[in-house]
Amino acid sequence: MNEKYLLKLQEDLRLKNFTKNTCDDYYRFVKRFLDFTSKEAMSITYADIRKFIFYMKDYEAKKASTINVYTAAIRFFFEYTLGYVWDSKKIPKMKRDRQLPVILTREQVAMLIDSMDNYKHKAITATMYSSGLRVSEVCHLRYEDIRRSQKMIHVPLSKNRQDRYTILSDRNLEILTEYWYRYNRPMGWLFPSTVRDEPLTTSTVEMFIKKHARALGLPDGVTPHTMRHCFACHALEDGVSHTFIQQLLGHRSPNSTDVYLQMTSKALMGIRSPFDTFWEKKGEGCRDK
Repeated sequence: MNEKYLLKLQEDLRLKNFTKNTCDDYYRFVKRFLDFTSKEAMSITYADIRKFIFYMKDYEAKKASTINVYTAAIRFFFEYTLGYVWDSKKIPKMKRDRQLPVILTREQVAMLIDSMDNYKHKAITATMYSSGLRVSEVCHLRYEDIRRSQKMIHVPLSKNRQDRYTILSDRNLEILTEYWYRYNRPMGWLFPSTVRDEPLTTSTVEMFIKKHARALGLPDGVTPHTMRHCFACHALEDGVSHTFIQQLLGHRSPNSTDVYLQMTSKALMGIRSPFDTFWEKKGEGCRDK
């Protein structure tokens, strides 16, 4: 019934030049919405959209962030594919609960990486932590992206559709070199799939990191993205500037990097409570007397 609209949606997404993942997600979300309504696209109303949102919220218990992505996909479909004017007052964006991510200590990160028997897994995890990469970025690295002499990693067309460079540590270069020799010196994808000529999937990386973290008894909620969070927090604790970390992570807005200021060790950053400094000064005054 809505095949022609879905085909046009695919064309519109390509014209917008979204990433392949975004195109796939938007298409999937819109198709699910259309299947839910069982109505012809041009006859869908705001009431249908609200009903779908409440269904996801109340019956599927989806997070606000997930629902907002569905809403963004439906809005794109309405505005670009159907040519409607979108009224955000009728479909407001949901307020999200902003929970701080899990941060491991340096010792826990070292234990996670060093205890991996699979050297490919070790190299992937070490690269995410060492350079602050997203899981999709590490999966799509190619051999030529590792700039050994410059001690940099080239990250092509990341999540924000922009090239960037990030650091390559000496220790990580050793691990990557050992991995490269052990795994038949891959010259295309740095971490290729074992079943086809494509990069390793992000779901595979997520599965082995979660499984290994649970086996080690690390805190709940450890994911591949935890390595990126740990990189940012530990770099801040080491005195790396907020601006440099923003650039290394590829954040467009400094607000995206600000969250790490909440999770760093204040003792390592030399921040002390005025309550302690006051009582220390008071104690020194008493000793002088």
